[in-house]
Amino acid sequence: MGRNVKLLYCILGSAVLALLNSPILCYAKLGMFPGGYGGHVFGHLLVLIADILSLVGFLLLIIFSFILIINNINLKKN
Repeated sequence: MGRNVKLLYCILGSAVLALLNSPILCYAKLGMFPGGYGGHVFGHLLVLIADILSLVGFLLLIIFSFILIINNINLKKN
């Protein structure tokens, strides 16, 4: 059971990373700099890094979900 709990924590962390591109956080990222997205180099860099982290979050969410499903199928067989 402990392994399932660890996988659920990993899924939760992955979901938080995947939510970096939600509209609320997107507006917060763009409002950090006076010119928004188009006015500052750091704005472009921040959006690019957030996009990459969100992609990694989605990939990890898929991987950990499959691992949890496989783990539960193996527990059911035993």
